[in-house]
Amino acid sequence: MSINGVFRTSVSGMNAQANRLSTVSENIANSSTNGYKRNSTEFASLVLAQGGGEYNPGSVKTEVRQSISQQGTIAATSSGSDLAIQGDGFFVVQDTAGRDFYTRAGSFVQRTETVGGKETTFLVNTAGYRLTGSPVGGGAAAPIELPVGGIVAPKATGAGSFSFQFPESADINATKKASLVVYNSIGKANEIDVDMEKTADNEWTVSFLDGDGVTVMSSTITFDPDDGQGTAAPANMTYTHANGDTVDIEFGPLTEYATDFSAKLVADGNPPGSFTGFAFAENGTLNGVMNTGQLIPLYEMSLARFASPDQLQASAGNVYSATASSGVAALGGPGTNGFGSLVSSGLEQSNVDLASELTSMIESQRSYSANSKVFQTGAEILDVLVNLKR
Repeated sequence: MSINGVFRTSVSGMNAQANRLSTVSENIANSSTNGYKRNSTEFASLVLAQGGGEYNPGSVKTEVRQSISQQGTIAATSSGSDLAIQGDGFFVVQDTAGRDFYTRAGSFVQRTETVGGKETTFLVNTAGYRLTGSPVGGGAAAPIELPVGGIVAPKATGAGSFSFQFPESADINATKKASLVVYNSIGKANEIDVDMEKTADNEWTVSFLDGDGVTVMSSTITFDPDDGQGTAAPANMTYTHANGDTVDIEFGPLTEYATDFSAKLVADGNPPGSFTGFAFAENGTLNGVMNTGQLIPLYEMSLARFASPDQLQASAGNVYSATASSGVAALGGPGTNGFGSLVSSGLEQSNVDLASELTSMIESQRSYSANSKVFQTGAEILDVLVNLKR
């Protein structure tokens, strides 16, 4: 055995522990970084061929592994644009050059930039990457552009629906009332009044009135006393605005149970106005909040997932890019087909455990010292050989 082999082996041990200490240092430094995924150093022996009664010491090599697939805890925040993913998936973001990246850090804020001579407001994270989404109604995924300060054009109501729960215990001739607001093409609001009267046991008459109180349509609904379900659904109605715009209104579930009256009346369309804010729904839809309180769907956000997420390539800014080992990105909506659910007003914390990192740091320090002692002992032995000449 050559004494030089001792030097090579101990030096490789010191280098390996230095690599481990580097990952520990980075993990501790990013213990408060949102969406950060810890790295770990794995060791593997490198054995040389043996023979002739001599032992040839090998060395040790290291490989850094990422724990990207390990979920961090989610902390609540006060900002509706702070997003977290509970489960599998990544936010799809782009840099200013339009290249796709993927991240779990969802601390997005509004930032206005000048693009093509026009001021555009994006949702960006702390590293400046822009959150992407597809416009509602169709279109390719691109950085979300918030219509801050813009006027919302009116949209005529095209469809609506009614759902009623009638109280089984109501007296004959008892009445209930409800109403639905619809909009024409210039955003003028019109109210459809609905009068409901119990005309017999298990029988209600529903009348629709226009703005002048004139009955437009009337239907009688009969309920099965055994299950409280309507024996036949009334015909859908069409409401016609003064300017000729029509609204198709259909009936949803109709029941007569032994409980209180309730009504659900829903219609699309909106009046003119402006946006006072923006909010994400659980399904990834970005809604504009109008000054009337109405929500207008603007974008649909998709998440990305990979067959081997731990093989993604990390880049500055807490983002990742796809590699041949990670596989290509599969896109889907939050909460669908195995994708994680979206948490608004929440941020995923770093998955670093400080206690484990400090333990690893102590272990690395002791192992590094032990390897240096081996090197020092080898140097002393070499000194003995050199001093034989004296």
